[in-house]
Amino acid sequence: MVHNVVDSFVRKDMELAQQVIDFDDVIDVLYSQAKEEIVDRIRREEENVNVLADLLSVAKYFERIGDHTTNIAEWVAFSITGVHKTENMMYTEK
Repeated sequence: MVHNVVDSFVRKDMELAQQVIDFDDVIDVLYSQAKEEIVDRIRREEENVNVLADLLSVAKYFERIGDHTTNIAEWVAFSITGVHKTENMMYTEK
């Protein structure tokens, strides 16, 4: 996502910016799955709670990177279209 959002900015590529925006949903699902698994392991593996808590933090940081790249992609889209994303509005048809 990071490479794609930078490329979309440099090339003023609306389609690539939209791909970054769309991929954020995938990242959110992956984070939710990872969180469930890590929390389950914390319950079962008390001896590893510190390592697992750190792993949960790393997963959250990756999810936040996805959020930030999405925000950048939305501003790339704004720079191309002059329209900023509002709720329930897509820049391009899927």
